[in-house]
Amino acid sequence: MKNPPRLAKRFLKWFVAPHLLEVIEGDLEEEFSFQLKSVGARKARLRYWFEVLGFFRLRYIKRKASPDFYNPLFSQSMFKNYFKVAIRQLLKNKSLSFINILGLSLGMAFALLIGMWVRFEISFDGFNQHADRIALVMKHSLMNNEKNTSGSVMMPVYDELRGNYPEIEQVSRLDWGSVHSLVAGDRKFKKEGYYVDPSFLKIFTYPIIKGNPETALTDPNSIVLTQSLSKAIFGNTDPIGKVIRIDNKFDIQVTAVIQDVPANSSLQFEFLAPFEFNVANIPDVRESKTRWNNSFIGVVLQMKEGVNLDALSKKIGPMLKNKDPFIKTQMLSLYPMKRWHLYDDFQEWVNTGGQVIYVRLFGIIGAFVLLIACINFMNLSTARFEKRAKEVGIRKAVGSQRWQLVAQFLTESMLTAFLAFILSLSIMWLLLPHLGELGFKNIKLDFTDLSLWGTVLGVCLLTGLLAGSYPAAYLSSFVPVKVLKGKLQQGNAPVNFRKVLVVSQFFISIALIIASVIVYQQVNFAKSRSIGYNPNNLITLDASSDLIKNYNALKYDLLKTGHIEAVAKASSSMTWINNDFTHFSWEGKDPGNNVSINVVMTDWDYEKTTGLEFIAGRSFDKRYSTDSAAVILNEAALKLINYEDPIGKTMKLGDQVLTIIGVTKNVLMQNPFGAVKPGVILFNGNNVNALLIRLKDQQNLSKALAAIQPIVDKYNPSVPFEYHFADQAFEQKFTLANQMARLAGIFASLSIFISCLGLFGLAMFMAERRTKEITIRKILGATVTNLWLLLSGEFIWLVGIACILAAPVTLWAMNKWLQTYEYRIAIQWWLLPATFITALAIAFATVSFQAIKAAYINPSQTLRSE
Repeated sequence: MKNPPRLAKRFLKWFVAPHLLEVIEGDLEEEFSFQLKSVGARKARLRYWFEVLGFFRLRYIKRKASPDFYNPLFSQSMFKNYFKVAIRQLLKNKSLSFINILGLSLGMAFALLIGMWVRFEISFDGFNQHADRIALVMKHSLMNNEKNTSGSVMMPVYDELRGNYPEIEQVSRLDWGSVHSLVAGDRKFKKEGYYVDPSFLKIFTYPIIKGNPETALTDPNSIVLTQSLSKAIFGNTDPIGKVIRIDNKFDIQVTAVIQDVPANSSLQFEFLAPFEFNVANIPDVRESKTRWNNSFIGVVLQMKEGVNLDALSKKIGPMLKNKDPFIKTQMLSLYPMKRWHLYDDFQEWVNTGGQVIYVRLFGIIGAFVLLIACINFMNLSTARFEKRAKEVGIRKAVGSQRWQLVAQFLTESMLTAFLAFILSLSIMWLLLPHLGELGFKNIKLDFTDLSLWGTVLGVCLLTGLLAGSYPAAYLSSFVPVKVLKGKLQQGNAPVNFRKVLVVSQFFISIALIIASVIVYQQVNFAKSRSIGYNPNNLITLDASSDLIKNYNALKYDLLKTGHIEAVAKASSSMTWINNDFTHFSWEGKDPGNNVSINVVMTDWDYEKTTGLEFIAGRSFDKRYSTDSAAVILNEAALKLINYEDPIGKTMKLGDQVLTIIGVTKNVLMQNPFGAVKPGVILFNGNNVNALLIRLKDQQNLSKALAAIQPIVDKYNPSVPFEYHFADQAFEQKFTLANQMARLAGIFASLSIFISCLGLFGLAMFMAERRTKEITIRKILGATVTNLWLLLSGEFIWLVGIACILAAPVTLWAMNKWLQTYEYRIAIQWWLLPATFITALAIAFATVSFQAIKAAYINPSQTLRSE
């Protein structure tokens, strides 16, 4: 109690500038002695604390600059020495250096690739100047006792928002994009475009190259082209004022050219045309201007500055109920632009997520793969402690400070990380051209992008620090006296830490294996489900006005070729539904129950062309004149209507009475992971969006297409011949799921490879370290098998623990993931044991090589060297 408080003295030494410390410390000691005699120990210690804190000022903290100041830690000669020793260590341990650099480079390459992909995904729509003030109007409805959310709203919503809500600065209608024929001279194209209002170009930031953005879309007979489309149609000539014929019906004039739409835009199009063009030329659209029961357009708006989106969303919510008393279970809301791409899933009217789950998932996986590679470096570095112990002891004995040793070991890890970084760039450069099908089509290694360089160099620096931090702290902590006397014993702490790291590596690897198998099974499960029709040899043509007008002649000529089994026209292709009606009723229907039923409109030969599977009744038949008022149900619709014997019974569409003549199996036309919704087929040949052509079995495909093309060209002269196979279109629904499954498989394989790489290096060190023990055991009679099991067992136990730990966590996470799908698998019982056996077998094979090699060492050689 007669000394100043130790903590206060330490604090003083920590913050006071070295050139002032001696004087201040001496003065405080004298003052403490005086106070000790005057007021006693307790008050003297308390006053010492106050006086120490009184010196905590900048003038006492600031270090004095001196020309003689010399910090050996950061001197040029020391850096040179660090670097030279680091290179020597790398060359001295070539095998381990190779394992470290290869593992780190693979981890860094894939982590950087994933990082670039994540960067691209989260950049969507960010190029728009007013992105934080742009929103899409969404409609929430209660149909079939289910809460649904859609971006399609009624046309009067646009007029209401434009005229009665002062919070809105700009608003535009937006059709959902469709393919149209564009002809200029002898050049024909089929391109996708949007019909929008003039304010569209003010809301979104699509820079104008030519033309006036204020007037570009004011004339209904105008069109705005992207730069690429303009060049394709008109070459290098000025397109402004040139005329294009659209859908072989109307002539419209080019009024502006915009830059190509960026790949990270949620709205993708190649031309824009005025929405008023549709109003002027399509009667259904014109008549819908005042209808509150026909939802078919999107409405986007830009709020004024300072307007709260949630408040405006709440304000427009009851608009539908206020305007139409028949609408009781529908409301509006605003969907902010920043969520369009990654948060496109709605459940129970709530925006719950979407593709963001994959961004998060693969972001975590990328970090884990890099972490596994870093763990290899840590494990192998600390395992070499005995070899580096003498070096550390001698360095400390001749005056090295601990921080100098830390700097030395961090230099080694940074050099390893830098070499791995160079190799990882090469790996990325080689792999990127082949990763387009995995969702990396828009990811490029742009060496002129400074932010990209900053990011990748940051990853390199972080990797070096992460990998080298623990080895540097551990190795630099050796006590020189013990080391030089040979009394250094490796405690349990570093060994246990290494075991934890190995378990962590295999925990991640095993979790990724289980997850990738479940994802693969889920995708295959959806692919193999019954879809209710035969997609093979089924061709779809987009219905142009010419094809619809010449349909009968076209069908006749196609059937005459001998390659075609059947032809039909329909309101939807087999992989999408264009219509759903809400005004159906039937006997026993609850009047308060709002329903929505998918509708396909067609006429003769639809079932023959598509290969529909009937479970009751029949299809439309020319022999029955009453079939013009007939309807065919799917199983889901029958379940909704709940007729026990439906054939011959009736239901209503508005006031029209429809007779049920058949029931088909559920036809899967939309989300392959979702339940099939109630649907009906109506006899109506006037609403046509697709022509379906069934090829005969065993037909030569190229000959059949060669026969079809001239016939289609004959009746559809304004549009290039383009077709889609139904099975390929159905497969495209799995594009994202396939990408995720393949990426998960690649990452699982990569993580287990890097983990085994580390295990191999660790086994090599352990075998080398235990050479004397192995020799003595052999002399005492141990067999090769005994030694093999002895050396391998330690690692196999660690992998076994990783299996036990990974199983419940992964099963819980994957079950949560599966719950997001309506149509999903049950996780198979054999998956866990199969994964465990595989992981153990791989680990056993990895360490066995070193174990057997060590077991075969000749004892006489070892004893002679010792």
